[in-house]
Amino acid sequence: MKEIAVYIIAKVFDRQGCLAYRTKSINEARNLPGTLEAIREDGVQIVVLGNPETYPEYAPYTFVDNIKDFIERVGQLKAA
Repeated sequence: MKEIAVYIIAKVFDRQGCLAYRTKSINEARNLPGTLEAIREDGVQIVVLGNPETYPEYAPYTFVDNIKDFIERVGQLKAA
């Protein structure tokens, strides 16, 4: 079975750039957005993408390899 890349993006509305994490499993892809929604500040959007190159409006991407670090950094994003 072919592995499908799933990226979770965290972006502050009206600000250039975003944080991005490539999920390691389908389970992460299913569960991580809900976790991030629970901890995100107002004005921070969580988006699920298949291929970041297709969405230049989120660039530049700051890729985070570790899920724990990604969750921590998303929790620190502030709008305004």
